[in-house]
Amino acid sequence: MLLEALVGPLKTGNAALEKTYEQALLGTDMRLLPITRPILLEAARLRAATKLKTPDAIHAATALDAGCALFVTNDAGFRGVGKISLVILNDLLGP
Repeated sequence: MLLEALVGPLKTGNAALEKTYEQALLGTDMRLLPITRPILLEAARLRAATKLKTPDAIHAATALDAGCALFVTNDAGFRGVGKISLVILNDLLGP
């Protein structure tokens, strides 16, 4: 998550947004979890069963392994992962 969140600010050279993202992701009760063999195996299963790309499959597999109560994203591709309680941010904003 940290890696993907920082790509946009790094591309645009937006140091303030980069710092904000780092503080939001690392300065909270969020935990960074290691990528383990079971997570990679589940990510492979998710890749085979959905249209998720590898990084997204790893995120989903990690969330499943950690028993996350809610997965928040703006990527509708995660709808294919039926085992995750999911919120798509654009759905909250509506038309």
